[in-house]
Amino acid sequence: MALLFLDIRNFTPLVEGHLAHNVIHIIKKLFTSFQAIIQAHHGRIIETTGDGFYAAFGFDRHVKDAANDAVRSGVAILRSLELRNETSFESGNKIEVGIGIHAGKVATGSINLGEENHTVVMGYPVNIASRIQAATKELNNNFLVSSTVFQLLNSPPSNKECVHVNLKGVKNAFPLHLIGKRYYDDCLI
Repeated sequence: MALLFLDIRNFTPLVEGHLAHNVIHIIKKLFTSFQAIIQAHHGRIIETTGDGFYAAFGFDRHVKDAANDAVRSGVAILRSLELRNETSFESGNKIEVGIGIHAGKVATGSINLGEENHTVVMGYPVNIASRIQAATKELNNNFLVSSTVFQLLNSPPSNKECVHVNLKGVKNAFPLHLIGKRYYDDCLI
C-alpha cells in the first residue's frame, strides 16, 4: 500500500489566535475537502488527529497505482490549499501542510471501537511515512516522498532533489525526494 501522512503546520498558533469553534470550522472545511480528494484517488483516511491524518491507498489496486494515486492526491491537496489561501484567508494568514508518502507491505484489518468498525493499517511503512511527513519541517519542503514511491511514479517530477535523511527510529539514512515547495516565510497559522 501507499501511505500518505498530512499535518497542518504551526497548529498551536492557530488554536491560540482563534476561538475554538472557529478552529473546528476551519479544520472541518479543510479535512472535508482533503477527504474528497483522497477518495477521488481511491484512498481512505484511516486515522485523524487534531491537526493531521493519514490515508492509505491500494486496498484494491496494485502498489504502483496506489503510489501514483497517493502522489496525485498530495498534489491536488496542495493546489486546493493554495486556492483556499488566496481566496479565503487574510494576507499573511496562510495555512500550510506537510505531506509525506511511503509505500510497502502492511497489515490491514478492522477493529470494533464502540459500535463502529474501523479500518486499521499497520506496519513499518506506516511509521516511515509518518517520519517522512515530520521531515518536511526539517527540510523546509511541504511534500516529500520516499525513493520507493518515487521509483513507482509513472511520470516522476524532473529536477527534484533527493536527499538522505536520518529519520527518527530508523537506523540508516533514508533517501527522500523533495517534490513540493518551501514553506511561506510569513506563514502564521
